[in-house]
Amino acid sequence: MPSNSVFKNVAFALTVGTFALGLAQSPAADAKTLRYTTQLPGKNFATKNAALFIQCVGDKSDIKIELYDSAQLYRDKEVPQAVASGAIDMGMSTTARFAGTIPAIEIFYVPFATGNRDQVVKMLSPGAELRTLLDDALTKTGARPVWWIEYGRAVFLSKKDKPVRVPADLKGLKVRVFGKTLGEFVKANGGAATLMSGSEQFVAYQRGTVDAGMTGVASVKSRKLYEVMDVVTISEHAYIYFVSLINEKVWNSLSKAEQDVMQKCGREAELAQQAAVGKVEAASIAFTREKGKQVLELSPKEIDLWRVSGKPVVDAYLKNSGELGQKVVKAIENSGK
Repeated sequence: MPSNSVFKNVAFALTVGTFALGLAQSPAADAKTLRYTTQLPGKNFATKNAALFIQCVGDKSDIKIELYDSAQLYRDKEVPQAVASGAIDMGMSTTARFAGTIPAIEIFYVPFATGNRDQVVKMLSPGAELRTLLDDALTKTGARPVWWIEYGRAVFLSKKDKPVRVPADLKGLKVRVFGKTLGEFVKANGGAATLMSGSEQFVAYQRGTVDAGMTGVASVKSRKLYEVMDVVTISEHAYIYFVSLINEKVWNSLSKAEQDVMQKCGREAELAQQAAVGKVEAASIAFTREKGKQVLELSPKEIDLWRVSGKPVVDAYLKNSGELGQKVVKAIENSGK
């Protein structure tokens, strides 16, 4: 295990033992030493993106950021409250974990609502109408977005004896989901949704707690899900985004120059992630096939079946997302989607 001195001399630590758990109960040593939590493994490309940001900040300022991966400190569902309360200075969470406080942010999981990848990237660029609406709503919770981390497409995982290809295949299955709206999508197709953190899904598949699940393409490799599931179905129904957050009080304690560094490094990390997503997804798919697993790429007709089956979820979003949801839909329309 690294000694205490290591944590004083490096910007972040990817692997920490019980010392890290002790730090979780106490504030950072000073205003220039921050802690960052993620539920994703250290080798995951989104965690590496956070490390890239941390290195950039360390190079351009006196701020040191310690990185704790693999849910050492907090699981995904715990991150929004942990950051907002100041229990942790920074962290990343999927947008799905804000569904309870910001229902409109579920737009990314409304089936086929945001168009193709290029359109989503455009709508989430700094200053874009959709990005501004969501950044403002997130900041009001006490957790300010520094940058958005693109994670790629959501896919279905299933067993070879019950492969998921068309909506009817979900009927009667227990399905792991990572967001409320994705759960509604499963229910609309006759399945039973189980909400759980990404770090819990391997064991759930292994033990048969769930029959199938949704996850990001990259996670199939990084979380070794190919060891416990047989079929990956690329349905193109949703795009996964993480938001990299900082406690609002911590943000306000930084100087203008330090805030500028964080914003600049965040943008650099954002662009680097966008450049990496396609390659990482392709590598994960190729790796999955090499492991003898089946990857289903659906025909336009099959995707149309999913579009039709997801219509009730679209209607429910419009009904339940409030005034902000209406603004979000309008922003998407204004973007030319």
